[in-house]
Amino acid sequence: MNRWPRLAVPYGDTFLDLPDAPFRLDLLPGPVRPPRHSAPPRLGAALSLPIGSPALEEAVRGGRRVLVVVSDATRATGSAEFLPVLVERILRVGRPSITFIVASGIHRRPTDAEIEGIVSPQLVARHPVLRHDADDATRLVDVGTTRGGTPVRVHASLREHDRVILTGVAGFHYTAGFSGGRKALVPGLAARDTITRSHLRSLTAAGARASGARAGRLARNPMHRDIVEGAALTPPHFLLNTVLEERGRIEGVFAGHWRRAHEAACRYLRATRVVAVEPRDLVVASAGGEPSDINLIQAHKTFETAVGAVRREGTVILVARCREGAGHPEFLPWFRFQEESEFVEELGRNFQVYGQTALSWFRKTRSHHLILVSDLPEAVVRSLRAAPARDLEEAFRLARERAGPGARGWLLTGGASTLIEPAASA
Repeated sequence: MNRWPRLAVPYGDTFLDLPDAPFRLDLLPGPVRPPRHSAPPRLGAALSLPIGSPALEEAVRGGRRVLVVVSDATRATGSAEFLPVLVERILRVGRPSITFIVASGIHRRPTDAEIEGIVSPQLVARHPVLRHDADDATRLVDVGTTRGGTPVRVHASLREHDRVILTGVAGFHYTAGFSGGRKALVPGLAARDTITRSHLRSLTAAGARASGARAGRLARNPMHRDIVEGAALTPPHFLLNTVLEERGRIEGVFAGHWRRAHEAACRYLRATRVVAVEPRDLVVASAGGEPSDINLIQAHKTFETAVGAVRREGTVILVARCREGAGHPEFLPWFRFQEESEFVEELGRNFQVYGQTALSWFRKTRSHHLILVSDLPEAVVRSLRAAPARDLEEAFRLARERAGPGARGWLLTGGASTLIEPAASA
């Protein structure tokens, strides 16, 4: 995406025209950034003056085999910009062998074309790229157990390399607090049972979300605590996490110790991405285009964000193309349940990671009216307790029937890149 049309919102790899709204629609205001956060570190400086760690070259010195962990195609990280620099600087020190591995967790395995997009054709031609499989027992090793009782099995390559470097993007995550950092290992390179057990920490025994398991929070977050303990069983030697601006360009780089550098990125996000707004009758929320709207599971993050800007019983117009459908076969079958108690009871018997996501989606549709603009079949959209719309014009017409012509709404174009905290009503 190059130029951002003024009256359009991101939708997959294109834009949808924003028609005249039959209600007052204002662009969600950006956060007020403290002066000390106005200039985040850039790539070269971040690698030379890392946080809580020696410089990259010192961190890899003495290692003959270096493993670089990269994110899969469901999230933009800026890897095309930082990986060539990262590799060039690693090769300054004794010219070790470098292998990449895609931390896909229980997402589908990336295609060859996606790997070239993540790593670059030039680097793929010179360095091997591994694909993680959370169900391949022959390539998983036991490394211990967290204090919460989660058995940790991870990809064997973490033990087969002298140095491990994590890369990725830091952003908000609706239960782990923030993405990035430790999540490249757990769940990124973990076994399915490890991933399932760590996600279970975000729920109480009664099936409610644990109080600390929410976006923008690390302290007293049981899911974060569990995955940090899991990652610490095979601690990496260096981390590089980016923070992206709304249109996908790198805004800042946080590098160094795998926990301290990530926590610095999280503090920056809280200082620069939290917006307090008065909830209104409706919100029009675009996930931000691909890869943030590649499927329903990714689009759910924007749905989670959007409800912070709308009153209870208000309307959310979620704009997410979802060209890959649900994103995982576990997700849609959960919507056979019509009552929250049925979700909770079945999750207690048969916990699934994306069953938890389905329950979160279901709960929001009980308190808010959802209109989904997507490429999904109408029957699928209706099964999600949402009204289908082909475009924004149809979505506005449906919203007007419910909210009325005098309604006031917010427009959110950046999806889950913002954390919304309701302000007191005027």
